[in-house]
Amino acid sequence: MFSSAPSTGKRPDPLPQEIRDLGLDALLDVLHYLPDTVAFVKDAQGRYLYANRTLLERLGRPSVLGLRASEVFPASLGAAYTQQDTAVLAGRTLTEHLELHLYPGGGAGWCLTTKRTLGEPHAPVGLLGLSRDLHLPRSHVSARGLAAATARIEAEYAAPLSVPELARAAGLSVTTFERQIRRVYGLTPSQLLTRTRIQAATALLSQTQLSVGQIAVECGYFDHSAFARAFKGAVGLTPSGFRSFVRGDAAAQAKR
Repeated sequence: MFSSAPSTGKRPDPLPQEIRDLGLDALLDVLHYLPDTVAFVKDAQGRYLYANRTLLERLGRPSVLGLRASEVFPASLGAAYTQQDTAVLAGRTLTEHLELHLYPGGGAGWCLTTKRTLGEPHAPVGLLGLSRDLHLPRSHVSARGLAAATARIEAEYAAPLSVPELARAAGLSVTTFERQIRRVYGLTPSQLLTRTRIQAATALLSQTQLSVGQIAVECGYFDHSAFARAFKGAVGLTPSGFRSFVRGDAAAQAKR
């Protein structure tokens, strides 16, 4: 499990102006003191601009300013985090990704990681990330199984995945798998798969010229009407309505 020694350290150096212009100062002031959440901001090249106290304590460093993940984490993990950053900056949405964090000195723990780009989607100035502790032991068998299953959902959401198939990937019975997914995510496996597909669809609708029918197939829906129902149920707008809303809002901001 992670351990975190008490500290009265102040927030690190001020952010670059283009990040400060996004109005993150008050949020980062709050995030800086969360004991069970790692928070960070990186620039468009994946270099740290901000790390909260929890992350700095776990790394055993006074600062990571200007460094990439590959320079502060164990080699294989650092490279994986850097690849993850690159994918997010290229437009991928990462939400509550279950992963085991390892730190120099042997600290480890299971986390749910969420990352979002900062600035305009087509030209991000950086990213904001949060990793929330789950307080599961490093060797927790079901946690490792869940990580394998959720990684499969993230990679293969366009495929016709079933709950029994995902439970087998996790090495768990269907009942145990459903119970553990609900414990970690507060969702059923089917809801988690739907959420992943809808998030992928929102990115494609806002960032590509693909037709709604093409996007439905790309996101695992081979019935256009089923896709439209699932999307409206989750977002409150039809896929076409969402695309018009996002593009209209972007056009309005460009005129300001």
